[in-house]
Amino acid sequence: MGFDGIFNMLDVLVLGFGFYAMYSAFVLQREGRIIRTFLIQKDTDPDSCRDLQGYANYMSPRLWTLGGVMVAYSAISLINTYVVEINTLFWLMMAAFLAVLAWYAMEVKKAAKKYF
Repeated sequence: MGFDGIFNMLDVLVLGFGFYAMYSAFVLQREGRIIRTFLIQKDTDPDSCRDLQGYANYMSPRLWTLGGVMVAYSAISLINTYVVEINTLFWLMMAAFLAVLAWYAMEVKKAAKKYF
């Protein structure tokens, strides 16, 4: 246990991005507004979406999943660093986080082909 410098800062950043991802999912679901950060690639125009409601229905659950896993991973990592060592759970969450991140990247590409 102890402060590991850059890795703890990254954990806090991932925690913040996790909450932002969940906020983006909420905005997409409730308002039908696309927040570029998590939902589309840089070269995609959000106004060119052919079926915004279909896109929202497709991407919202995936974005909620990404945000939840990011928050859970960061919380476990910070608990592991500052409270009690839970290395096994930490490594499992890191593997889950990386797997969900890769899965989400594929889902964004798939959604871009289908809805833009």
